[in-house]
Amino acid sequence: MADSKPHSKLSVQKLVLIGYLIFSFDTNSVYSDESKLSAKQSKTLKETFLYLETLEPKKIKIDKTTYNRHTQFESHFKFPFSGKKISRWIQSRIKKYNYGATGDYVAMYREGEVLLGRGFFTLNRLDRVLILLHEARHADGKIYSHVICPDDFPYLNTRDWKIHPAGKKGCDSVPDGGYGITASFLFELGAYGYLSQTEAAYRYNSEISRVIRD
Repeated sequence: MADSKPHSKLSVQKLVLIGYLIFSFDTNSVYSDESKLSAKQSKTLKETFLYLETLEPKKIKIDKTTYNRHTQFESHFKFPFSGKKISRWIQSRIKKYNYGATGDYVAMYREGEVLLGRGFFTLNRLDRVLILLHEARHADGKIYSHVICPDDFPYLNTRDWKIHPAGKKGCDSVPDGGYGITASFLFELGAYGYLSQTEAAYRYNSEISRVIRD
């Protein structure tokens, strides 16, 4: 009986410590495997997801008829617009992150891993979200692989005019591929007022123009 109180106190201390460790692990948990990224790169990646998770639906800023005519988000993702759900959607598809040379690309997907180029970490947080969203779509099968853009494809790359997709695998043949889903995401940001209608339309048109329709 003499040890009962000290033992009880020790048990409480252990429980508090365990609870603290669990809480600390949860709040600092990595998004997939970031072990191949530097601490600074991992921080940038976390900040990207944290920003995405703030983008939740609110009052629509455009008229309902226009919204219903153009929204494609739920038909593409199979759930209503939600930054938190999109974050989980991406994380369920990208299992590892790596850093290295990506040529003309900002990022590249291969077998559950996304290779992030130097340019990724110079982008603003919205553009980083778009890149991750685009790459995550490739995890859903070969149907979402890019097709060759027409040789006379009239497109200016919004990040670098020297990089052009004409005659290269830089277009989609399905409406819900990497470019289609990023376009649908951008439309929601404009509809809910996270982007001005001008910026949303500019960004939307840039993405949707890469979807080649017969």
